[in-house]
Amino acid sequence: MTAGTRRCSVRTLLVTLCLGLAACGSSPAESASPSGAESTPGSAVPSPSTPLLHTIAENDFYYPAADLIGSAAPGDIIDAVELVAPAGVRAWTVVYGSTGLDGEPVGVSGLILAPADPPGGSGYPVIAWAHGTTGIADVCAPSRSGANGAPIELAASGYVITATDYEGLGTDGIHPYIVGVSEGRSVLDSIRAAQNLPEAHAGTASVIVGLSQGGHATLWAGQLKPTYAPELDVRGGLAGSPPTDLSAFASWTFEAGGRGEINATLAPVMLYGVWSDIYGLTPSFLTDEGQRIAATVADGCDPSGLTENPYASDPSLNPGWNQRLVDNSPGATRTGVPYLVISATDDQQVSYDTQVAGVNAMCAVGDTIELRTVAGGHDAMFSSPAVWSAALDWIEARFAGAAATSTCSPS
Repeated sequence: MTAGTRRCSVRTLLVTLCLGLAACGSSPAESASPSGAESTPGSAVPSPSTPLLHTIAENDFYYPAADLIGSAAPGDIIDAVELVAPAGVRAWTVVYGSTGLDGEPVGVSGLILAPADPPGGSGYPVIAWAHGTTGIADVCAPSRSGANGAPIELAASGYVITATDYEGLGTDGIHPYIVGVSEGRSVLDSIRAAQNLPEAHAGTASVIVGLSQGGHATLWAGQLKPTYAPELDVRGGLAGSPPTDLSAFASWTFEAGGRGEINATLAPVMLYGVWSDIYGLTPSFLTDEGQRIAATVADGCDPSGLTENPYASDPSLNPGWNQRLVDNSPGATRTGVPYLVISATDDQQVSYDTQVAGVNAMCAVGDTIELRTVAGGHDAMFSSPAVWSAALDWIEARFAGAAATSTCSPS
């Protein structure tokens, strides 16, 4: 299939996939629906229809029995239900096996979309879609919006799309938000899941694509791939507006809060609320009101009620918290996966300078990484037709086996 036949409508892609708080760079009231994803105007959100494997109660689907989870290898399909999808596309909500943050088996939900017709030759190339911030509560999982929770347009143009919800988002347990090991495993196992669903006709080659939180997940999936999923043929990772140097990011959001830029503090408050639970740390750098709101983030899709600067001090100056920020910044070890990072100069959600700092760290360990600086805001990878067209060119070059460019300075 040629590059031209895989081009999709940037506008349609944005309407379908502008997912939540950090993904679109807007406020929760403007962008986050209860399901965590928007549907195309004038269309109903698809609902489960014909079961692919067996009939299940809807409320039980996302919470499979412990013995099913325990017996599932990473990427095994635990359950799947076919969804109503547009003509030319098939779609499934799935729960698949993965490895949780604690190293134990876990079920992770997500979507798999594929062209309706079987491929003429080998399987379709796979794009692992890593979504941006949608929230922490299970109702915020993109797959709960049916087929609209993943890029239908890309599936219609010749790709299998596998779109994880991430660990704990939609399924049992807390979602380890911006925890690299958890995100990376969920993404890599979603590729295995697509390849384990025969009706999807997924090929062996894959590229990972993500914006914002999804960009962070993309970089971590590449970092984990050599040891966690060495058998996968991951050709590249495309990260738009990713949080990279998290210590610098935390310091920047503290400064943004002091300037009254409250939107820039929303996702970090969500992060601090989750991390206080999973790491057993108290976010003492937040004000009393900030700590109160951080403690409620697991109950919804945004930090409800945050109207003032939540910071009392800079989180990066707290040794315990800063160590966790460092631990979850990509770039600690070299990977063989080439990256393209698209960073916008006027990003109001993840500052451009902190993205560059993280890219430099990845360069320092020997990664093949290309940094493209573009004009615009946080969602510039999708909102600019020229930028998205160039991104699609990069994806197709990876599937074609072309060598990737690096903008890292020689050491």
